[in-house]
Order: sequence, then structure tokens, then C-alpha cells
Amino acid sequence: MKKILLIDDDYDLIRSFQVTLENQGFTTITAKNGKEGYLILLTEKPDLLVLDVMMDTDLEGYNFLHKIKKDPKFVDLPVILLTGMVDQLGVNLYPGVEDEEMFPKVHFHDKPIDPIQLCTKIQKILEFE
Repeated sequence: MKKILLIDDDYDLIRSFQVTLENQGFTTITAKNGKEGYLILLTEKPDLLVLDVMMDTDLEGYNFLHKIKKDPKFVDLPVILLTGMVDQLGVNLYPGVEDEEMFPKVHFHDKPIDPIQLCTKIQKILEFE
């Protein structure tokens, strides 16, 4: 059974993702911020990470992603980076995360995303791992 770590400060959103993923046979672990998520990442070793960009700070998720992708233990961990920043702030970080050398195995998706759509995206990514 594949293990998914969900890091987002929006409890309702995380809960809807969690229910959908668990109904599709995934094990899920959740965290409300990068600090909590990092501790879980070290101990649980998930197969994929779903990460929100804007949490306690506007770029917390992006900074978290940068930190883990510099660590050899996590360089091959697939990540789905979720952001509503384009809509909310008019900021497009995609060119930065599309750099395969700096951020290997990083996929991105605009928020909002339907839980079923997220589940489908996760299944497709894990098929190729």
C-alpha cells in the first residue's frame, strides 16, 4: 500500500483529500505545516508528498521543497506542489519548480483541485516510479 504525506494548513481540504485517497487504497499521513511535515517525512518515509505552497508564510511550501530536494534522502521523492498563488497573488512559481535539475520529480497543480483529480494524478505519478 502506497503512503502519501499531505502537508497543508487547510484542515477541510486535507480531510477531503485524505478520505478520497484512503477510499482508493492509499495510506495517508497529514501535517499542518512544514515543520511538522519534515518530522513526519523523516520517520514515515512516504511514497509521495502533496505540498501546499502558502501556509504559515506565503512561500513556506516552496522553501520546504527547496530544503528537501537538496537532501539526497529525498531527491527522488515525487512531490505534487499545490498553489493558489497565481490567483491570489498573481505570482507564478512554475518556472522555478519546473527546473528538473533543481527540483527533480516535482509536479504542480493549481488550487483548487478536486480530490478525485488529485487521486488520479497521484496514481499516474506512482505508476511511473
